[in-house]
Amino acid sequence: MISALVLAPLSIFCVYAGGYFFFGLVLLAYVASVQEWARMCVRLPAYKWLSAAFGLLYFSCCYAMFLYIRAQGEGAQLVFLLFVVVWGCDIGAYFFGKMIGGTKCVPEISPNKTWAGVWGGAFTSVVLALGYVYFILPARFDALYIVLMAVVIAFASMLGDLLISYVKRRADVKDTGSIIPGHGGVLDRIDSLILATVPMTFFVFWNVI
Repeated sequence: MISALVLAPLSIFCVYAGGYFFFGLVLLAYVASVQEWARMCVRLPAYKWLSAAFGLLYFSCCYAMFLYIRAQGEGAQLVFLLFVVVWGCDIGAYFFGKMIGGTKCVPEISPNKTWAGVWGGAFTSVVLALGYVYFILPARFDALYIVLMAVVIAFASMLGDLLISYVKRRADVKDTGSIIPGHGGVLDRIDSLILATVPMTFFVFWNVI
């Protein structure tokens, strides 16, 4: 709990400040992610080197996209929008999944994930994205595009979470690491955020948002 109370405001400050602060934050997260991925690859039953190479490419591209998003004119607000969509999806998926339950979507990878949670997470992302852009980035407000953006990013974030969950299961580890006391590794905390940078970058590049 204490680590979360320290890391959350520190991360927000680095995003807001930009420059070397944000670059340092991204670099630390990148190094930790690669290290945790390598640790899991060593424990995989097969394709260790191929998996390691994929992870290096995956994290390099995604973290570079983080830097690209922040480098835009309203980069801090766009990064916070990404946070809102992804974390909104996580929260919505958890509560809708708990309240409604129902059919499991990928029980062999993540036994607790349900279709109710999937659609509930996407719905929460849409609502929060509409509210955020309307109040924080009013010049960029276009309801149709924002709904499209939020849904795509929400599903990308869920796929990112499933990717890390799948590798953890194959490597037979509970957490990706122990760098964050009480919360496991960096990938345990931001797995869904990493892949979400890909569609967000394309939406920013093509001026959808």
